[in-house]
Amino acid sequence: MDSNSGQSSGGHSALLLGDRVYHLQYSFDDRIFHIVRESWDDFRFQYGVIENRNIEFYEWKLNDKAKRILRQKWNELYLVQETHIQNQKRLEEDWEWKDATTKEDPLSYSIPGFGYFTNLPDPDATYPNLFSFTNEEMEQINAKIESLKSSQRESIPKEENNTNPLPETKSAFQLVPSIQTDTNTFIQTERKLFVRQFLQNPVQLYEQAFVHLNQNEFLLTEKEVATFQTYLSELKNELKSCLLFEECNDWEEMTLLLRIIYTNRSIAEKTIVFPRKNFQGFSYIEYLSLPETVFITKQNEYGLLIKEKRDEFMKSYHPIHYYNWESLLGKYLSFIEGKTYTEGIEFNWLGKNPYPNPKIHQTKNIDTKVYLRSKSNWETYTKNVQTLYSYHLVFQNCTNELFQYMNLMFPNGSIEGQRFWEPLGSHWIRFNFVPSIAAFKLANSSYTEKIKIVPSYRNLKRNQLKSWSVKNIRERIVFTSEIYQPNPLDHSFLFFTEESIWNRPILGFANVIWGIGYTGMGIVKSPMDKGKAFIEGTETIFYSIPELFFFNIRKGHFPLITAEEIPKEYYENTLE
Repeated sequence: MDSNSGQSSGGHSALLLGDRVYHLQYSFDDRIFHIVRESWDDFRFQYGVIENRNIEFYEWKLNDKAKRILRQKWNELYLVQETHIQNQKRLEEDWEWKDATTKEDPLSYSIPGFGYFTNLPDPDATYPNLFSFTNEEMEQINAKIESLKSSQRESIPKEENNTNPLPETKSAFQLVPSIQTDTNTFIQTERKLFVRQFLQNPVQLYEQAFVHLNQNEFLLTEKEVATFQTYLSELKNELKSCLLFEECNDWEEMTLLLRIIYTNRSIAEKTIVFPRKNFQGFSYIEYLSLPETVFITKQNEYGLLIKEKRDEFMKSYHPIHYYNWESLLGKYLSFIEGKTYTEGIEFNWLGKNPYPNPKIHQTKNIDTKVYLRSKSNWETYTKNVQTLYSYHLVFQNCTNELFQYMNLMFPNGSIEGQRFWEPLGSHWIRFNFVPSIAAFKLANSSYTEKIKIVPSYRNLKRNQLKSWSVKNIRERIVFTSEIYQPNPLDHSFLFFTEESIWNRPILGFANVIWGIGYTGMGIVKSPMDKGKAFIEGTETIFYSIPELFFFNIRKGHFPLITAEEIPKEYYENTLE
């Protein structure tokens, strides 16, 4: 990917395998260099439209088996990192709970998934009738409830229970087990208990935890209601199987229960109802406040997208279809509420257990060694994970780290005896950390079968212009351009310098002068805008200086674009 101001200003690198893109993004919050796995459509829109970067493809010749192996390797790499991060979060959660236990009643802790419910009985709920357990099945469920309660009463944290070594963090390729902490075990048991108790003695729902789409375009037809009733029966059978025949995870049972609840509510109200989620976890895409006109247009576009995906969802029942449906509704909710969307299958709205068991006792006087060891485990594991997935502008960036993983997977550049690329060294002295240099080497490799360039949004729009003066004069000046709109992601500048090289220093000099003036104005305005204009002015200078030496970084951003503004060539320019 080409350069642009902001993150990955020197360019970016990624690997496209099928319809999935794998790339690396650093998080300043957890200080981990994340392996990101996302769809090609989402990736292209972020980098090709919002970040306005040309995307260059260098295609290797691989047979179908080699492609499957390559994708499998990257999926394994992604899952290993996710396990490391999940373990780190569990250790942090365990320390926080043990630390808080000395200050409050453990039964008052908030648990993910319980926020959708109140502690008020709901005698009118239809869930007991929906499941219609036999006496024998009820005995089996009640026996399980007693077993779970008994295990909780015996689960007081002790020093001898906390001596298991932490999983290894020496390799990003080594599969590691999930850590099971005292706190995690307690939460899992609580949620399993809840599901069984709710189906016998339902409580009222916490209505604010559910979203009701009551606009006309979201109303369900009679045919869709009938389809939802079929899905409800499928979900009931799956949860019943978990309760009576299979040992499902707590999150699986909670997910099935909440799908039953919101599907049932959708049927009753004949409209789309779904649970809210706490959007947690890593996302490299930040939410941006939109002007009202743009917001309304995008909201209407979401309505059309939901209509399209709803038709797909109604074709047949499958857990994957439910996940995709929930992901789309989650994205819509994050858009409406102005939050950054993050993937996740669990319904994680926080709340207290509606069925507190007074007999459960976790001592408030946890042994000092227990929670000190818990804190030490969290700090040690966090440091190890941050070291394993560390970032450096030169030594470990998005380009040479991508190649380093490839080199470790396939040291000879071959899969099943098929040579598909010439491994690029990850050492800094080879300058492969610079995306443009790495791209040049790939372009000249005998193993690169095809090269293709997918133009950025602005270039697609410029290519539609017939008038030379409009294309090369009006659209190069920021304040006369009809394609570009100033936006919060960009600092102020005068000229685009991407199009040609010969006059780049001249236009770059004008941009520098503009930046100096803007910085000076920013000094005057600092007491009023807290230095915002001053910072923008310094950014203008910073990204304009390379233009004096014929280099272009800044391309401009387009975060305010709506679907109707994207040219049809964008959709025609797809990859086979």
